[in-house]
Amino acid sequence: MYKKYIIQYIASLTWFPFLISCLFFSFSQKTHIKYTSSSPKAIQLYKQASRVYLEKQYEKAIDLLKESIKKDKKFVEAYFELAIIYKNLEKFKQAEQLLDKAKIYIPAKDVHLHYKISHLYYRIGAYKKAKTAFQRIPTESKKPKLLQAKIYILQQNLSLALEKIQRPLVFNPRKLPTPLNQFASQYFPVLTVDQQTILFTALVNYAGRYRENIYISYKDKFGKWTVPTSISEQINGITSNEGTCTISADKRTLVFTSCSREGNYGVCDLYISYRKGTEWTKPQNLGPHINSKGWQSQPSLSADGKILYFVSERKGNYGKNDIWKSTLQTDGQWSKPVNLGPVINSKAREISPFIHPNGQTLFFASNRTPSMGGFDIYYSNLVNGEWTEPINLGYPINNHKDQASIFITADGKKGYYADGKRKDCNYHKSYIYEFDMPDNLILMPKSNTVKLKVLDAKTEQPIVAQVEVYDMDIDTCQQHLTLDSVDGEATITINADKEYLVHISKDGHLFEIKYISYKNQDHSPIISEETVVLQPIEINQTKILKNVYFKYDEYSLNKKSYIELDRLVAFLKTNPDITIELEGHTDHIGSDEYNQQLSTKRAKAIYEYLLQAGIANDRVNYKGYGKTRPIAPNDSQENQQLNRRVAFRITRLRNS
Repeated sequence: MYKKYIIQYIASLTWFPFLISCLFFSFSQKTHIKYTSSSPKAIQLYKQASRVYLEKQYEKAIDLLKESIKKDKKFVEAYFELAIIYKNLEKFKQAEQLLDKAKIYIPAKDVHLHYKISHLYYRIGAYKKAKTAFQRIPTESKKPKLLQAKIYILQQNLSLALEKIQRPLVFNPRKLPTPLNQFASQYFPVLTVDQQTILFTALVNYAGRYRENIYISYKDKFGKWTVPTSISEQINGITSNEGTCTISADKRTLVFTSCSREGNYGVCDLYISYRKGTEWTKPQNLGPHINSKGWQSQPSLSADGKILYFVSERKGNYGKNDIWKSTLQTDGQWSKPVNLGPVINSKAREISPFIHPNGQTLFFASNRTPSMGGFDIYYSNLVNGEWTEPINLGYPINNHKDQASIFITADGKKGYYADGKRKDCNYHKSYIYEFDMPDNLILMPKSNTVKLKVLDAKTEQPIVAQVEVYDMDIDTCQQHLTLDSVDGEATITINADKEYLVHISKDGHLFEIKYISYKNQDHSPIISEETVVLQPIEINQTKILKNVYFKYDEYSLNKKSYIELDRLVAFLKTNPDITIELEGHTDHIGSDEYNQQLSTKRAKAIYEYLLQAGIANDRVNYKGYGKTRPIAPNDSQENQQLNRRVAFRITRLRNS
C-alpha cells in the first residue's frame, strides 16, 4: 500500500526517500538522438533492456545491457544505463568501474555525455573523478539553456562536495542493538527529551502486505532497550499507514502522519493524540487548517507543544514540498499554517523538519543546490525572530546518498538517523543508528531536561498539579503542564543559557517555586530530577518568597521579584478565603531599631504591590521582625542574603 503512495506522489516524496523505486531513474532520461554505437545488435539489446527495465525486470535489464556492451565495448550509453541501475541498487563500486570504462569512449566534443558522466560520478560519491570529468566538458560548444543550467548546478554541487570532504566531521555511527532494528525497515527515530523512550516508523509485514506503524521502546533499569511494541491500537490503523511522529517534552502529546485513513482531507493527514494515564486517546484529525487536499507529513513539535512544524504540498509553497508551522492558540485550536519563507524553503524540496528542544535550531532535509548529492541535512537558527541561512551539516553525515531526517538529543550530544541498503529496486532495508555529535557542531543554546515529581506533604502520594515555567528574562510563561495522574511527574526542557522560575500549584495547597539555572556552568547535568512537596493550606503555615531578595540597606523591589509576587497574587485570587501576614526580616548588620524599621519597609513594599494588583487590604497585613528571626547563621554573604527575606503566613481561613 505504501508503494501506491510513492507512485501517486512521485514528485513529492511521501515519507521516506530511500524507498523510491529504481523506475524513477529510467532510460527515458536519454536526450541523444544518435547513439555512440553503430552496432545494430548492440542498439537492439539496449532498447530491449529499456523495455524490460520499465517493466521492473531489473536483473534482465542488467543482463541485456551487459550483452549490448559485449557487442560494442564503445557503447557509452549502455555503460551509463548499467551504471545507473547499479547506483540505484547502491552497488556504487560496480557503477564506478563502468563509468571508468565509459569515459574512454566519450567523443571529445559531446557536451551532453561529458556532463552526464560527471553527474553520475557525483551521484555515486566519486567527487574527484566527477571534477576531472567536469573539466572535460567542452566550453566552446553551443549548449541548450536547460543543459547550461544543469552544468551550472553540477558545478555548484561539486564545489560544495569537494570542500566538505576536505574537512570531514568525526562521525562514528552505531546501529542500535537488538531488540531494536528487527523489522523489515525502521526509520524516522524520535526520542523523548529524557532519552528513555524511542519511537519510530516500522515497515511491518502483515500477511504478505507491508504497512507502516508507529512502534515504541523503553529503556529498562539497566539502560537496555525493551522489545518494541505497537504504540497503541487507537493510533495504528488496520488498513491505513501511520508514521513520522513527534512527541512533546512532557510525553503527553503525540502528533503523527496517517495516510488513507477514513476522514482524511488529503492522502496523508496529521493527527493528534493525548496520553491519559497509560493510554493514548482516540486520534483527532488536526482539521482543514492544517490538512489540505494535498499532502502533509513529518511533524515536529516544539518542546512546549505550542508550535507545530510540518511538511506540506499546498498552495503557497516555494517548491514542491515546503516546511510550514502552526501555533497552538489560547482556545486550544491550531492557527492557520504559515510558510517558513524563502530562507528555509527553496524551489526544490524541503522535508523532515526537526525543531530542537532549545526552540531555536531547526534541522531539515533538502535536495536544494548545492548539496553532496540527493537530500542533505541542513540546520538554521532562529535569531531575533528570523531564520538564518541554512548550513549544510557536512561530510560524512551528508554524502552522495539521500539523508532523509535527523534527530538530535536535548543536550546536543547525540544524533539519530536511519540508513541502510537497497536489496532490489523495490525494497530497501533500513536501520536506526546513533552517533556522537561532532565537537564542531555545537548547538547553541544547549538544552537540559528536568524531571519533576510532585507529592502531597501529608499523604506522600503523587498529585495532579499544574506546572508553569517562566523565562525570568522576559517574565512570560514558556510551558504550562498538567502532571500525570498516575505518577505525578512532568518533564521540562530548558535552555542552558537562561534562568527559569517553575511555579507548581494545586487546589487546596500552598504553591511552590523552583528556580532553575545552568548559566555559566560548563558541566551542567543533562537530566536533573526535582521532587516538590506541596503543603495543604492550613492556618499559621509560613512560606518564604524565595526570589524577593533585597540588597544591603535597601527595601525597593527589583523587576525579577515581580514574577514570584505575581504568583502570590494569583494564589490569593484563587483562594479568596485566605488572609495573610507579610513578614519582613533582615540580617544582623545594624542596630535593632534600624533593622526593625528596614524589615517593616520591606514587608510594606510587598504589601503595596499586592494592593496595586487588586488584593483587598483587609486580606493582607504586614509586620517587620528585624534581625530577631534568622534562618541561617550570619557568617557569610550568602547566609546574610537568606536572612534578608520576606515570607507570608496564613492567618485566617474564613470558612474555618
